[in-house]
Amino acid sequence: MVALVRVWDDLPGAERVLIGGRALTLRRSPAGGPAPPPCDEHLAAGPGETSTALLACADVIVSGEGEPARLLAAYPGCLVAAVAAGRACLVAVGDAEARLDPVLGGTCAPADAALYASAVHAWLVAGGSFGAVTRLTLLRGNAITMVRVRHRPAARPEDRRAVP
Repeated sequence: MVALVRVWDDLPGAERVLIGGRALTLRRSPAGGPAPPPCDEHLAAGPGETSTALLACADVIVSGEGEPARLLAAYPGCLVAAVAAGRACLVAVGDAEARLDPVLGGTCAPADAALYASAVHAWLVAGGSFGAVTRLTLLRGNAITMVRVRHRPAARPEDRRAVP
């Protein structure tokens, strides 16, 4: 699935992510109702998307398996890649990678990974640094999920070897 994601600062909404002191509201297309101009718009490809043409156009790619650094290498137009990896999410941006660990238990589902990746995209295009992000908080209705961001350098895909 591919969707246009629009992001606003401090606009009420059902899905919001707190990042670096900002409350970002995220809506996937089609979104109803009038709204002010967004601070970011990007194309996000979700788990299961197989069209290489759509993946090549995506700004954010989310997968249910694999390594986000490999997604970035395979699709150089992508700014943020995320993988829901069991309990945690892995996110890659350029030469950096981070593990997003839920603080109060639970898991990082692919839908959560997609929201976190879209919030990171909006943060980056607004001039933020990925290394400055230490936690992300997802507000979905009355549910709150917080993840701790543990940064680490991403290995280049050509340096990774398959384990026999």
